[in-house]
Amino acid sequence: HSFALKELLRNAPLTRLPQPLRIADDYEERRVIIEELSDLIGKNVRETQKLLNELSADWQRLTADTLDWEIRFPDPLFLGAWKEHREIYGYTLRAELVYQLKRVLEEQGESLDLEGPPKYVVIDEYQDLNACDLSVIKSLAALGSEIYCAGDDDQSIYGFRFANPEGIRRFTADYNPSTPLVLDICQRCYKEILDYGLYVAKQDLRRIDKPIKPKDEAERGEVHVLRFLTQNEGAEGIAELCFWLINFRDISPDEILILLRTDRNSQFSNPLRDALTEKNIPVGTVSNPLEPLNREQGRELLCLLRLTCNREDHLAWRTILDLGNRGIGEKTFSELYEMARRSRIKFSGVLQEVKRHPNRLPRIGSRVAQRVREIENFLNEFGVVS
Repeated sequence: HSFALKELLRNAPLTRLPQPLRIADDYEERRVIIEELSDLIGKNVRETQKLLNELSADWQRLTADTLDWEIRFPDPLFLGAWKEHREIYGYTLRAELVYQLKRVLEEQGESLDLEGPPKYVVIDEYQDLNACDLSVIKSLAALGSEIYCAGDDDQSIYGFRFANPEGIRRFTADYNPSTPLVLDICQRCYKEILDYGLYVAKQDLRRIDKPIKPKDEAERGEVHVLRFLTQNEGAEGIAELCFWLINFRDISPDEILILLRTDRNSQFSNPLRDALTEKNIPVGTVSNPLEPLNREQGRELLCLLRLTCNREDHLAWRTILDLGNRGIGEKTFSELYEMARRSRIKFSGVLQEVKRHPNRLPRIGSRVAQRVREIENFLNEFGVVS
């Protein structure tokens, strides 16, 4: 994604994306894009998120390239609302970056200003690329890049983003001539752990059969599969095991790592934390280091930073006006959006219009105008000019 973004920025005029290129982050996607799209199409947030996931899946699987794609998309109203919404706010979704690079590579070819261009492209975890990723790599190869990849179809775990282990399985056919270099000694797993992993991997009928063994000096290792009837019972069992490891096997608490599935709202980590704390076992949770930017003050700072770079950052204006209890609510944003739609201008343009003529937004126009001036005055105070 970072490679795609870098190349799209270099070739922005050749893309079909809103300019300047502005990627919506997770907060903006959830709090602005999905919320407003839900209102526009009359669906709840969960349904809108599902449709956005469908759109992302079509980019990743390249079904968006089929001639009748828009006809077959499950909700044409959503597609229309999303296209209109992205124009008014001038954003690009992170999920479409690789797909947009693929399109511009196919349409512009050798006229594209690729950085380098890259003579050598090194790809790790090749088995985790989806159809869209693989297409970009193929285009780079067609432009003269030499492809070096490392991958193992046994380690394909990114099915949720439609990663396709067939990419590594057919590499020598896709890139002919090519030279396979086989690594048959596992450097990182103990013997029993490797045996258990291979037992699971060999259940895939289409896997590449490969010789693999642990290094000679590898220890036996241990694998235990524990089953619990309930989440709380599982938390208690893990706490008991940690207590035993610490007190009877002299293992330091900071040498014990517990991996969890996606932990939304700490639904899996909280029961574990409680069970461990009851046994006086110190426990820490690795959290998102960017979390402060999702809180009100952090988000306000981020919006101000973005506005210092671009006074017409529409998503930053939309977000900062929504922060705090200043009487600018959902209904006001709907009215501002409708003004932008009717006038065929972008969101920050509507704000400037309301600043000049507050009466064009009945009831709340003067409040919006005052808040816009406050933000602009703050930026001007620090020498940031529009």
